Amino acid sequence: MKQFKKVWRYIRRYKKLLTISIISMLIVQVLGLLAPLIVRSILDDQLVGVTKQWYETTDSSKVAYNGRFYTQSEVSDAPLTIVIVNGKYLAIYDEIIIGNQTYIENSSTSGILRVTALDNQFIEYDAQVLTGGEVSRFYSPFLQPIIILLSLLIARYAFHILFLFIQRITTAYITTNVVRDARMDAVRALQNMPMSYFEYEPAGKIANRIITDVNGMINLFSTLMNLVFNSFLSVIFAYIGMFYLDSKLALFTFILFPLIYVWLKVFIRNLNEIAQKVSESASMITAQLNEIINGINVLQIFNYQDQTEKEFEITSNIFRSEQLKEQRLHLTIGWNMIRLLGFLVTAFIIAYFGFQSLTVATYVMSAGTIYAYNDYLSRLMEPVSILFREFGNLQLALVRTDRIFTIIDADQEDDSFEVIDRFKGHIEFKNITFAYVKDAPVLKNVSLNIDEGSMVGIVGHTGSGKSTMINLLLRFYDFKDGDSGQIYIDGIDIDTYSKRTYRNHIGLILQDPMIYKGTIASNIKFGQDVLDEKVEQVLREIGGGPLIDKLPEGIHQPLLRGGSNLSVGEKQLISFARAVLHDPAILIMDEATANIDTETEGMIQTALNKVKLGRTTIVIAHRLSTIKHADKIVVLDNGYKVEEGTHDELLAIDNKYAHIYKSQMNVKIETV
Repeated sequence: MKQFKKVWRYIRRYKKLLTISIISMLIVQVLGLLAPLIVRSILDDQLVGVTKQWYETTDSSKVAYNGRFYTQSEVSDAPLTIVIVNGKYLAIYDEIIIGNQTYIENSSTSGILRVTALDNQFIEYDAQVLTGGEVSRFYSPFLQPIIILLSLLIARYAFHILFLFIQRITTAYITTNVVRDARMDAVRALQNMPMSYFEYEPAGKIANRIITDVNGMINLFSTLMNLVFNSFLSVIFAYIGMFYLDSKLALFTFILFPLIYVWLKVFIRNLNEIAQKVSESASMITAQLNEIINGINVLQIFNYQDQTEKEFEITSNIFRSEQLKEQRLHLTIGWNMIRLLGFLVTAFIIAYFGFQSLTVATYVMSAGTIYAYNDYLSRLMEPVSILFREFGNLQLALVRTDRIFTIIDADQEDDSFEVIDRFKGHIEFKNITFAYVKDAPVLKNVSLNIDEGSMVGIVGHTGSGKSTMINLLLRFYDFKDGDSGQIYIDGIDIDTYSKRTYRNHIGLILQDPMIYKGTIASNIKFGQDVLDEKVEQVLREIGGGPLIDKLPEGIHQPLLRGGSNLSVGEKQLISFARAVLHDPAILIMDEATANIDTETEGMIQTALNKVKLGRTTIVIAHRLSTIKHADKIVVLDNGYKVEEGTHDELLAIDNKYAHIYKSQMNVKIETV
């Protein structure tokens, strides 16, 4: 089973706990074997043992009755039989035949015991009714063995509880640790996934795999422990007890296994498809919920609540329908059929032993034997019950395990890291042609040189390829079949480095700033070991002084989810400070001023003029005022580089850039 091999990678880290769990499970099964035998001995050998044949003896230490002494350990010519009929204990000076017993009372102390044999002939015996004291004396030889057996039974239950606790707690430690390790590996893998992975997988679906589907590993481990170890041991020890009690009946039970195999095969065939659909529909619910929560403001503004509920109801009904199919399957040929089989087995045991008593003259059916055999046979049926009960969980666990390992074992980017010299910052795009989807290029033979320490602005209408150039420079996407071109930094192909090493000298500020749970300081430091004074200095340099001064806790002010207690401009200042504190050789701003007001833009523009010194700065901007003073402005249109030059040079050309600038400034530019 390939899924278990994958899970074993995590379980084997806890081999000691697993060994303890298996040993405890073995001890629990041994104790389970002993319990029915102890109860049988108490019932048949001790409590009913008084009815076994007594013989007169000369040993005065034995049971005294009517001036004579009796024992069961010696055989003599003077037998005494104790019979229990209708709650009365009767003493008969004879050995009696086996048959149906009827007591005919003559007086309060004596009467006639009539025993009817199988051939309907009967024999009558004179019987004396034992007093309470006399009954106690006959039971006195059994008192010590009963106390010992009861003590063993109590000790057995105490040890059963102890080792069952050890087995379950060690299993719990294993499963919780395995889930923690798997989640950590999934998150680690997620951070090294290529960006293309996130284009096709909804965020909610990915989250569901890491949060929910990882539990499939627990279910797989627990189910296999129950089926492979616990159930296997249960069957072995059940057959040991059954063969000890009645080997003929034990052999007869083997006929059950082919029937169960065919039954299980039909059950599994119907369950496999349902389990996959249940898991997939559950993931779609999570994904849709994620979309609803993240877009709740848009849903409310556009009054899309009713449509949202209808769409969610459709998804929920699909999940409900698949769950009902699974329940119907279990209720028809699953759990209920197992319960019916269990009842039939119990009835068969009683019928078997009852038939033996009725047809075999020397055979006596005893309650202890029936109890013990029924207990062992129920232990034999328990694994079958577990198999049917847990197989749905097993199938779901297999599906979920596959899903979580699609993340853990997915192709990942090189995560190695080495320290390299800081980039000087010269960038060259050489004949870049790139497509996200085959035969639909977004960039078409684009070449661009960016001098070290310079500031370059990239402009163009939506879909012109601006962000794609940055994605390639940041190596969010790599060239694949059908693409062409190279990107160099300081004359070295960027593919030479691992992505983690390469990105260490690049900073990025996005249009939508990402704020994480924590404080302003933790969001700016972002893992760097710097003093708070340095954080505050950087934030004030870029115009964040008013933000610090207005907050009661300054840079240690806690931030709500997504920074919802800050304005868009304030969040962008934090994002900007984060990049500046990182001190990158290359700083990229992707529409970083698109969502801020004019005043905040002015502060960032002032800060940008300071921080761009000594580093290469690339700015993608719709708002041209941000890049008006750039050393070079590149204009993209439909994937082509159509213009390149300074602000004044491009205005003089009076083409694409000039038209964009005019539309923004609403002024007429006279060409020279």
